[in-house]
Amino acid sequence: MSLFSGLYVGASGLVTNQNALNTTAHNLSNIGTLGYTRQQVVQSNKHYDTIGQAYVSSKQVGLGVQYADVRSVRDYFLDKAYRTESGRSEYYTTGYNAISEMETLFGEMEGTAFQVSLEELTRAVEELTKSPSDATNQGLLVSKASTFLERAQAIYDGLAEYQDNIDAQITGNIDKINDYGKKIWELNQKIIAIETGGIERANDLRDARDLILDELSALGKISYDEDIHGVVTVQFEGVDFVTQDYVNQMGYISGDEYNKLFAEDIEKGLRQAVDINFHVPTWPNLKNQEVFSLTEDINSDKNTDIGALKALYNVRGNQRGTYRDLYPTSELYPDYSNPGTYKNITDAESIRMYESTTKRSAIMNVMAEFDNLVHGIVTGMNSVLSSNNTPEGTADDVLLFSRISDRTLDDTDGWSTGNLMINPKAQQVPADMCNGFRLDDGSEDRARADALVNLFSVKFAVLNPDTNTPLTFEGYYRALVSENATNGSVYRSVSTNQEAMRMSIDSQRQEVVGVSDSDELTQMIRYQNAYNASSRYINTINSMLDTLINAMT
Repeated sequence: MSLFSGLYVGASGLVTNQNALNTTAHNLSNIGTLGYTRQQVVQSNKHYDTIGQAYVSSKQVGLGVQYADVRSVRDYFLDKAYRTESGRSEYYTTGYNAISEMETLFGEMEGTAFQVSLEELTRAVEELTKSPSDATNQGLLVSKASTFLERAQAIYDGLAEYQDNIDAQITGNIDKINDYGKKIWELNQKIIAIETGGIERANDLRDARDLILDELSALGKISYDEDIHGVVTVQFEGVDFVTQDYVNQMGYISGDEYNKLFAEDIEKGLRQAVDINFHVPTWPNLKNQEVFSLTEDINSDKNTDIGALKALYNVRGNQRGTYRDLYPTSELYPDYSNPGTYKNITDAESIRMYESTTKRSAIMNVMAEFDNLVHGIVTGMNSVLSSNNTPEGTADDVLLFSRISDRTLDDTDGWSTGNLMINPKAQQVPADMCNGFRLDDGSEDRARADALVNLFSVKFAVLNPDTNTPLTFEGYYRALVSENATNGSVYRSVSTNQEAMRMSIDSQRQEVVGVSDSDELTQMIRYQNAYNASSRYINTINSMLDTLINAMT
């Protein structure tokens, strides 16, 4: 080996260790950067020159060291586990937040509890029985009924507004998902451009792409794969989302468009109609195939409980919940011989549809149960006050409640909370109700007043098709609130456990990908010493050459 060759060996040490120092400095400068992955230097020998062949070995001369690669240190299996648990955690956290919001709307902990208005209405009915013909008691009944209805409608409208808010979150998240898809595709192209030559790895771009995959996994169930060219392809909910050539963007259509598009299926009962104010996530490139199915079984073993977008879609439901949604396919005509109950409520297909649609939507289910309570009270009281034992009464009856729109019982709203008001005639002259609670002979109509009191003490309905215990109005409301609180507790428990699991996996992941300042400073000292050694080696070779040249002259 010549002395001049020795200079090349020393120079390779300088260049390689300088690059290693740059990588270490890059790690330290990004120690707090979100999504940054620790980069690791890989060094290797340069080619050897063979100058002969000895009996025991080849006669070779080394040409120094080279900077072979800089790789990001990641664990594929930890990444996959983290993204799965992150999506599952977001699913249950989103559900818990929705249930908490509904608890706030009912106001049981805020000093504006609906139960208070229900209790006051009950007391007004009890006061009426003491002296049914007393104008003060009649006025009190109308006043408390008005307060009751105002509070009920405020809650129902609040639930409807929250549904609209969730719908806006759904469309916003779809836009965000599409934006993530575009960024992943663009990063794929940049990575290919940089790495095609086989000289450099686009580690920072890969980190940006991995961070997007982390964020995308919180919104839905994803699977992904990286090919030999560094291109990552992504599937979202089992459908190709990011491919090598394009992004299959997710879309959404309005409820009106959906109902027209699938009118035949809706008529056959294969699909549920969607409220015109809502939007349905679809794949436009796949003939508006739905992204999610409301009839899909939610199960951790099947990984169907993943993603904030699915949670929002399930929580919102497809319609404003009304009393009719508790028994979707039954002949829902009230049984006025037993106020507050319905005919044909045990229809098996109806119960199946309830469990696959209304029940799985936290908001829609609560709206339907709450509307059923209001519906039962209103129709029950009107039936008692009418001369023909029906909520509508006859043309001569002055009832307590009336409908805003003059609808028949076959109509969608019927006697639903949003379609109710206090009868203007009763509000103006309470004594006009039931002829001032007097019979034809002028005596007080105590039987009718007692029937009103009994209405609030008898069992009026079960909470929903999955329960078997008939409840009074007050018991029904307590069961409704209790059911919502229980669901919230379950979601909170699962959410807490999932978040703990996510954090545990992330801690393991950070041990691999995270930058440790002490480790990097140790590496910096190592590379600095190697750089100094290469420098001293070159100085030694240079001194030897100088001595040799001087000796020859």
